[in-house]
Amino acid sequence: MRAGRGVLTTRATCLVAAGATALLCGILLGVVDLVRAGVLALAVPAVSALVVLRSRLLLANRRSVEPARTESGATVVVHLTLTNRSLLRVGPLMLEDQLPAQLDGRARFVIESLARRESRTVSYRMPGLARGRYRAGPLRIRLTDPFHLVDVLRSFTLTSDFVVTPRIDALGNADLTRTLDVGDATGSLSVGSHGADDASTREYRMGDDLRKIHWRSSARTGALMVRQEERPSQGQVTLALDLRAAGHLRTPADEDDSDDDERARDSMEWAISAAASIGTHVLLDGRPLALLDDAAGGDPVAFAEAAALSDHLAAVRATRHASLAGWTRPLGRLARESTTVAVLGLLDDASLRALTAVHQVSFVQQAVAVLLDVGAWGSPGIAVADRVERAARVLATAGWQVVVVSRGESLPAVWRRLAERGIGARSAAWTPTGGSG
Repeated sequence: MRAGRGVLTTRATCLVAAGATALLCGILLGVVDLVRAGVLALAVPAVSALVVLRSRLLLANRRSVEPARTESGATVVVHLTLTNRSLLRVGPLMLEDQLPAQLDGRARFVIESLARRESRTVSYRMPGLARGRYRAGPLRIRLTDPFHLVDVLRSFTLTSDFVVTPRIDALGNADLTRTLDVGDATGSLSVGSHGADDASTREYRMGDDLRKIHWRSSARTGALMVRQEERPSQGQVTLALDLRAAGHLRTPADEDDSDDDERARDSMEWAISAAASIGTHVLLDGRPLALLDDAAGGDPVAFAEAAALSDHLAAVRATRHASLAGWTRPLGRLARESTTVAVLGLLDDASLRALTAVHQVSFVQQAVAVLLDVGAWGSPGIAVADRVERAARVLATAGWQVVVVSRGESLPAVWRRLAERGIGARSAAWTPTGGSG
C-alpha cells in the first residue's frame, strides 16, 4: 500500500482559523487566556495530523472480477477484500475504487472498523457493459483521526483487468463455409485435372522459383504469376471486416430505444458481432481463419482459437480511412486461396472499385459480401438506400454473392438465408433484404 499525504478537513480548517484569530487577538490585547486558547486550537489539528501520518497501519487488499471475460451487455462484479494486519483495531475507513476509464461515477464504501486480523469484503456491480477492455482500480483508502480533523489518502497498486467481447450468435447446423467450397475447391487437385492455365497458377511470392513463372498468365493479368503443381486445399477462410467510421451510422440518442443490445443502435457493433460469430463458427469447425480489419491494407491476422478472435475484436475501434482501397492487394492475394466473407458498411466508389478488382472469376474462390443497409441505423433524414442497392448490384455483377442486412435482422437469420440460397453457385443473383433467394 502506498503512503499518502494528509489533508485537513473542513472542521480542522475552521479550528485552525479560529485558533490563529484567538492567538493574534490575545497578543494584541494582552489577554493570556485568549493566547492559550489559540495555541490549543492550533495544536489539536497538528497533533492529530502527526498521529495519523505516523500510524503504523497495515492493510492488505485482495481483489477479483467475476467474470473476467464476458459478452457485451453482461454485468461484471468486482469483489474487494480488505484485511487488517495491524496489532490494533482500525477505525472507520472510506474506500474508493477507481472505475474503468470508459465509465462515469465512483465506487465508494464505508467500513466502520476492522479488528485485528479481521477481513471484510465489499462488492460493486457494473451492468450493461459495452464491448472493450477494462481496468478497474487501484483501491484508495481514506483514514481519519477520532476528531475527523485530518484525512490521509493511501492507495494500493493492484488493478483488475477484464474483457467484454462482442456478442456471439450460434449459427446452428447451416454450415455456409462448407457450402462455399463447392466442386473443385473442396480439396487439393492436380494441374492435370484442369485444362485452363489460369486454374493452375497463382501470384508470385518472394522466394518462388523463377523457372515456374507462367508468362502467358502474367501478361494477361498484369501481375507476375507462377505455375503450381497442386491447387492448395481451400479449408482456410478469409474474414474481412469494414471498420471505417465513414461506413457506419449510429442511432441518435434522442431516437434511441430501451433495447440494451448495442447492435440495434450501432451498425458497426452489428458488423463486429457478425464477424465474431462467423469467425467463431469457422474456427470451431476446425478451419484456419485470417482476419483483415485494417482499411489501410495491413497484414491480416491469423487465428487458430475462437477466444483469441473474440479478444481481438473486443478492442477494435473505428478507423478514419475514407475507403477500402487498401484492401485490393492483401484481399486479392488471400481470395485466391480461401473462401472470403466480407462484412461491409456503406461503400463509396473507391471501395467498390477495390472490391470488384479483388474478385476475378478465373482466380478467386467463392466470396460473400454481407452488406449492411446502414441507413436503417441512422436518422430518418439520412437516405442511403440507393447507394446500398447500387453497391449490392455492382458487387454481384463482379462475382460476389451479396446479402443486404437491415437493422433488427439477426445474423442467424442472415446465415440461414445464405445457406438456403445455395450460395456456392457462382451464378446466384443478388437478393434484397428479406428475400429467400
